[in-house]
Amino acid sequence: MSFFTGTTKLSNTSAIPAGEDGHKVTKEAAVALLQNHDFFLKAEPHLVSYRALPPNKPANNDGDTVAVREAYSLPADLEPLGHPKVNLYEVVDHVPNPVWSSSVVSTEEFVDLRDGLWVRIHSPLAVVMETRWTVRERGKGEGEGEEGLELVEDVEISCSKLLLSIVKGQVENNWRGIHDNIIKKLLEDAKNEGK
Repeated sequence: MSFFTGTTKLSNTSAIPAGEDGHKVTKEAAVALLQNHDFFLKAEPHLVSYRALPPNKPANNDGDTVAVREAYSLPADLEPLGHPKVNLYEVVDHVPNPVWSSSVVSTEEFVDLRDGLWVRIHSPLAVVMETRWTVRERGKGEGEGEEGLELVEDVEISCSKLLLSIVKGQVENNWRGIHDNIIKKLLEDAKNEGK
């Protein structure tokens, strides 16, 4: 990391309530929804389009977790599931800004995990965001309401110090909308499954 690069970490948590009709969202259903990449990408309010990219590293095709971790410089604690272990997407987002708005084309790496999803976003101007999305149990007295599940988003942003506050502001402005879209779909699915 250079002198001009800065990093920051954010953590956002939302309770996953039981449905109005009493139907509860299961952890398995919540994790499965996070791993539905089509839905997950569309949960982003600023999405314009996306397309899947072919695996760009041979290690991704052979299923060897250690080789995949090395090839993609994944954090050591990630245990990728599925095949391929890393799914790649080219994503176009419309990024609103008070001074200028623009379409931003990013490459995103998705890694399914036992308890959620890990995403690395490579955007122009050397902006890199790594986000771990997890679903965990919430006990009494932890956060909002009673026992249940919660959606946790842990973000690490790395970019030029000149851009850091702008990128951090975008994450802070968008997380509630993304969480709301995910939770709304979880509640719809739980209600439909209970019928």
